[in-house]
Amino acid sequence: MKKKNWLALLLVGAIATTSFQSCSKDDDETVTGDTGPVEWTRSTVAPEDPREGAASFVINDQAYMVGGITSLPSSTRLNDAWAFNGSQWEPRAEFAGGVRNSAVGFAIGNAGYVGTGYDGETALNDFYRFDSASNTWTKIADFPGTPRVEATAFSLGGFGYVGLGRTVGGRTFSDMYRYDPSNDTWTLVPTQFGWTRTGAFAFVIGDRAYIGGGSFNNQLPEDFFSFDGTTWTKLNDLNRSDADQTYDVRRFNTSTFVIGGMGYIVSGRGPAGLVANVWKYNPATDVWTNEHQAIQGAGAREKAIGFALGNRGFISTGSNGTGVSSFFNETLVFTPVR
Repeated sequence: MKKKNWLALLLVGAIATTSFQSCSKDDDETVTGDTGPVEWTRSTVAPEDPREGAASFVINDQAYMVGGITSLPSSTRLNDAWAFNGSQWEPRAEFAGGVRNSAVGFAIGNAGYVGTGYDGETALNDFYRFDSASNTWTKIADFPGTPRVEATAFSLGGFGYVGLGRTVGGRTFSDMYRYDPSNDTWTLVPTQFGWTRTGAFAFVIGDRAYIGGGSFNNQLPEDFFSFDGTTWTKLNDLNRSDADQTYDVRRFNTSTFVIGGMGYIVSGRGPAGLVANVWKYNPATDVWTNEHQAIQGAGAREKAIGFALGNRGFISTGSNGTGVSSFFNETLVFTPVR
């Protein structure tokens, strides 16, 4: 009888352990002891000193990195520009707007655009166009909103969009402006965000942009929207717990890219702080999943640049703290095989 009781207790313990592991699959912590297929490998390190808060955009299968801030020497802001073809970094003309970090970038056709950010003294609202053929920067119309840092930007339908973010003093925004390159003008676009926020993420799949995340006064907004250039559509919340799905994908200062019609967010800060997870968004089902390999080692970071070239995703630079050794210059390649 005692033997049966011990067997029963062992069975209950096994069931409880299995149930706990099943419920934890969607948790926002990096899975240890990962034995699945490798999805992250190393590419060529980014040039110069490790940095965070660079701006980026992609033109003709080349990613561009502009500016940022390095800790060597203390809090040195940059105005350099580099192009990356998937294996090699090459210098480009220095950014004409001067040194800055926490600026934003987007691309329209063969041109890249970089603006806003912080020069060490004040938040900025100036904007510049990069001509990839002539390797030159030209000043364009200033961003008309309040000067800001940690804004969010994307391009859609031949227009650029910039909004959200914060002032140096911490005031956050819920606005969005559209840039028309044909006449060098900005137009305020109505939004439906339930929060003001800074450090939000955005990615574009097909003819829609997807925007969410960010932070507001130490809170993490859960709302998530798609935008087709005219209409905002509210999607399932990033923090979801219902009969069908349970997950929490709230993030700020994360990196994004799109591969095969799926949106990916990588690392950044969540409710528990820095995380190394990779979450995939399926626009057909409006569902997030995290079956992919997390960044290994001390890979969790924020304010890294993210981009896709072909069928591979990349993240580069970023930081995981405030010390000299916490800044990164490594470039990591993500190939989804899980």
